[in-house]
Amino acid sequence: MIKDLILDILFPKVCINCKREGKYICDKCKVFISEAEPMIYTGECLDGLISVWDYEGLIKELIQMIKYQGVTDAIKELISLIDIKVYSPYIIYVPMYIKKEKRRGFNQAEIIARELAKKSEARPISLLEKVVDTQDQTKLNKKERLENVKASFAINRNVEGIDNVLLVDDVFTTGATIRECCKVLKKAGIKKVWGFTLARTP
Repeated sequence: MIKDLILDILFPKVCINCKREGKYICDKCKVFISEAEPMIYTGECLDGLISVWDYEGLIKELIQMIKYQGVTDAIKELISLIDIKVYSPYIIYVPMYIKKEKRRGFNQAEIIARELAKKSEARPISLLEKVVDTQDQTKLNKKERLENVKASFAINRNVEGIDNVLLVDDVFTTGATIRECCKVLKKAGIKKVWGFTLARTP
C-alpha cells in the first residue's frame, strides 16, 4: 500500500536487536525469539489456547513497544511470521475500557484479531465490551488479577448463530482476563471458545 510505503520511507523499520533497517525483527535475529512450548489448555472455560512465543527477550520488547509506544505496524510483521489455521468462523478480541482505548488510540488485541483474520476465512467481529475501568493487571498478583477483572466484561450484541469463536489477546500471563471474557461468552450461549495470544509468560 502507498501509505505503508510512505511510512517506511519517513520512519524506516529498524531491527530492535541489530539495528538493521527493514524489519523490527530481521531475518537473522529471528533465531533469537523463543517459541512457546505447545500447550493444550483445558478447564476453567477455555476449550483450548494457542500462544506463539514466550514473553521474553525480543518478543517482550516488541510487544511493549506496540502497547506503550504505538508501534502498531509491528503487529502485521509478527502475524506474518505465524503459520496457523483458524477453524473458528469468528475472531473476536479482548476489549479495552472505552476511555483507556481513546487515550491510547488503539486496542492492540483488536489489531491482532484483524490481522489474524486476513490469514484465514474467519470474520473479525466485536462481541465484548469492557464495562468497568479496572486497575492495570501488570501491577497485581495472580489472586488480585482474578478479582480485578470479575464482572468487568459484557456482551455487546446478539450472539444468535455464533457458537464457535477464537478469542484474541496480546499476552497470556495468569489467564485471568481471557478466562473472564470466556465465561461471559459461554453464559451468553457460545459453545466453543478458543484462545489465541501472541505470547505467554514462560
